[in-house]
Amino acid sequence: MLNRDFSKSNKSFIAKTKYFIIGVVSFILIGVLIASIFGFNGNFEMKGYYEFSVNVNENSNYRDYSKVIENKVDKFGGNFDTILNYDEGDNAQLVVRYMNSISKEDETKVKNEIAEALEIEISEIGETTFVKASVRSLDYVFTAAAILLLVAISSVFAFVRYNSASAITIIATAALATLSMLSLSAILRLSIGLSYFAMLVILNMILIYFELELFENMRNESWLGSKKYAEALTSATKQTRARQLFVCIAVLVAGVLLVLLSTDPIKYVSLNILFMSVVLLACAWYVIPYIWSMLITSCKVKEYKVKATNVKDLED
Repeated sequence: MLNRDFSKSNKSFIAKTKYFIIGVVSFILIGVLIASIFGFNGNFEMKGYYEFSVNVNENSNYRDYSKVIENKVDKFGGNFDTILNYDEGDNAQLVVRYMNSISKEDETKVKNEIAEALEIEISEIGETTFVKASVRSLDYVFTAAAILLLVAISSVFAFVRYNSASAITIIATAALATLSMLSLSAILRLSIGLSYFAMLVILNMILIYFELELFENMRNESWLGSKKYAEALTSATKQTRARQLFVCIAVLVAGVLLVLLSTDPIKYVSLNILFMSVVLLACAWYVIPYIWSMLITSCKVKEYKVKATNVKDLED
């Protein structure tokens, strides 16, 4: 797969991205530090929530009403999270969710202020109930198991079809991508819930697809042709990046649109999608080719079995 000039030509490629990798690792360490001190910002799926309903006219401006209710709840430290809209015949119902417990006295004050601000009867506001968290310990286990199984199967395939460096690259990239996403959440205080766990799995799926595409392009360029290593790596990376950029931009645009247009209940999902695109682009653009290239350089040529029959002997 490599010709005899691989070690020299690869040094320049590594030099261009090593500082970025140092930055990624530093970022992860900062995220780990913040997470260890402050923890993660779980949403109502992880912590549970308090809920009460407000009956309003169906022709009411839900957005204005939601803003009024949000201000009242936050005023008393309720840590407002979502308002859901339900149609109830001739009327409509706003279902208010907040995470922090409010004393009975403050709860009465909140509802009185809401009734006064919305010009409705206090009887139109329902009783407060507590809803348990929907995230269970098994959700953490299933998420971790899904990522590990995905990485394990992909690594075995990469080892058999390509080489050990490709398998190690998949494992290392999965670890860095997952830790980077968790660090983003810790540093920026993003909400974490069931959808966040799903996005961690999707993040690894997309990155593994990018990696296998790069390995295949590299294999075609180097095994089936006569290009030098540096030329083959550059050509394969350019081919792969065209698709990487398209996918990352698509995820980024989807995240931005959802942040701007989505209703309150899914805004936390929108922000996580937005930041997932950043992690995707960073890993696809720099981390994958850097780790793979570094591993190739650090190993001796004789450790790799060249299966192609139409390339010259690698040894002098």
